[in-house]
Order: sequence, then C-alpha cells, then structure tokens
Amino acid sequence: MATPWEDPIKNRGTLSVFAGASITGGAWATVFASAITEFNRLSKAGSFGVTLVTSSTPPDPQNSSGADVQFESGNGNVTFTSFGQKISVSINGKSTVGNTQQVKIVFGTTQKISKAFVVVPSTPQADSTPQRLVGPGVMLFIAVHELIHVAGLSNSDHNSDDLFAGFPQLRTGSKPADDTVEVNNQKRMPPLSLTDKTNKLIQANWS
Repeated sequence: MATPWEDPIKNRGTLSVFAGASITGGAWATVFASAITEFNRLSKAGSFGVTLVTSSTPPDPQNSSGADVQFESGNGNVTFTSFGQKISVSINGKSTVGNTQQVKIVFGTTQKISKAFVVVPSTPQADSTPQRLVGPGVMLFIAVHELIHVAGLSNSDHNSDDLFAGFPQLRTGSKPADDTVEVNNQKRMPPLSLTDKTNKLIQANWS
C-alpha cells in the first residue's frame, strides 16, 4: 500500500535526492544521474505529480532539514541516522536487488513519509563466467525501481508486468551492454516502462 509524503513535501511536488560517496565515487555515478533523468521522464509520461532533483546536502540526522532522500550503494548492513534513530538497511552487494527504507511519521492511524534511504548493491553481478558487473541498463533498472519506492510505493504495490516488478529476472548477454531484465516471463528491459496500474498508484499518492 502506497504511503504519502508529509504535506509540505507532497505539496511542492518534488523530492530532493542526495547521492553519497559510495555512489559518486564508484560504478553507480553515471547510472545515478541517468536514473534521476529516467524517473522524471517516466513521471512526465505517466503524470506522477512528483519529480526528482539532486541535492548536495544529505538528510540531517537529527531533524527534517537536508535532502529528502539519501542514495547509497553497499554490501551487508548500511547504517543511517534519521531523527536521532539508527536505521540499518541490509543489502547483498552482488545481487541485482536494492532496498529502500521509508522513514514514516505516525499521526494516530495515519502514516506519512518524512525521509527515505536507498541502498543499491555495490557490485551487482551478471550470471556469467568469469563473473562481471552487470551492464548499465540493468543497473538503471535497479536504481529506478528503488526510486519508485521513494515515491511512496511499497512491496505490496509491485506489478509483475513492468519496471516495478517484484521478481524481475536477470538475463545476461554476451557483453554488459546486452544484459537485460525480464518481467512476466516475456518483457525485457531496458527500455524501461511502467503500466497504467503503477502510474495510477503514484498519481493517487501525490494527488
């Protein structure tokens, strides 16, 4: 079930995203920039009601200032601090699956997101011998999938027919540029796409 962001953030219709040193100093640097662009392309096409902007300021560990989102890569447990509380995000650094932790503020029975922390695998591996890093198209899929979670969608909102699939399958090519992700046993990405079902979930969460 989708969770809305806090009203001041929701009303402005943008989320600021800070890329940490594990992103800017590694294999994800170029992919991160492309993922922001790709999310915004999908947002325009699907009328999400939210776009992403990059930030040079990380989320403040004690309050609501700084970026709305922090984006990192890692292997094992990656720890963040938000509103004075430690948050641990677990990730398999060789997998092709990321992990997004939404920090929620609870008002009675209502929950709203205040911050979000994304961790993608540090060195996602292709199913090949010898092992190698997956191609940029697969890394883009991983990153943008997590940014859909950043927009407020949960695992229960996964759609087997598009980019937001819960169990995408890696299809390793003869070279990195040929690597793809298959959803619903038939559709391969990139190029990335979303169905109307996913578009409408995001629209409703930001309307």
